[in-house]
Amino acid sequence: MSAPIDFFSKALTQYLEVNGIQYAYRRFGNASGVPVIGFQHFTGTLDNWDPISMNGLAQEREVIIFDNIGVGNTEGVTPDNVAAMTQDAIAFIEKLNIQHFDILGFSLGGFIAQQLAFVRPDLVRKIIIVGSAPQGVKVLHSFPQLIQRAMQLQPAERFLFIFFTPTELSRAKGMATLQRLFARTEDRDREASQQAVLAQLKAITAWGTDPVTIDLSQITQPVLIIQGSNDEMMDSDNSYTLFKQLPDAILTYYPDSAHGSFYQYPDQFVNSANFFLNN
Repeated sequence: MSAPIDFFSKALTQYLEVNGIQYAYRRFGNASGVPVIGFQHFTGTLDNWDPISMNGLAQEREVIIFDNIGVGNTEGVTPDNVAAMTQDAIAFIEKLNIQHFDILGFSLGGFIAQQLAFVRPDLVRKIIIVGSAPQGVKVLHSFPQLIQRAMQLQPAERFLFIFFTPTELSRAKGMATLQRLFARTEDRDREASQQAVLAQLKAITAWGTDPVTIDLSQITQPVLIIQGSNDEMMDSDNSYTLFKQLPDAILTYYPDSAHGSFYQYPDQFVNSANFFLNN
């Protein structure tokens, strides 16, 4: 079997003006069929996607990843609520003239995935949600405190604290992930600004405290939910809550893993995701 094509490291950052804002994005992979669009985690940028997962998906479909407003190399001021983030994403996608797509939503990106599928079901074919939660769950009230603890740590330890468990195996997988995330040395994204960090923190907290506005029973698209067994950031049990409320969902837990479960098990994720999207 030939090695997979490395689409991810070769993908150039492109820019698209939407409503006076320059969005940064990368578009790569097999352009036939329905594209999958990635929605990133808290403070995540184009360079926080795992090359193994991106290349694995890109062998069989086109992959589009982008920085939403105020994040990374995209201009503007980051909104402090998921509804506005979702509308910004829709405006970008429609400017690309994409009329039907699949979603990969990670963490905060999973919130946007739910909101987008609810308000614009005509755009969405299938949804993959990783390490996320439905509206109105109390664990999100403590998310800022967890992030505050993480910010006291050195960058590598911070990454391990947020995305991996304390076990030797999980930490080793985390260090391997970090090497992959920094393998790209040219045309890298800027890190999230302080304004983006604070706005996203507010949005994540509000997702848990504000009145529930999404009726998950109305999201009829097939959904694949991926979660780690010990996700302190989102609480692993919230993925089961999400699964119970969605009418057509599959839920998979990965062992000895945390918020970054698909970082830890990238090959398993690619196999599951491609099977789900293809069938």
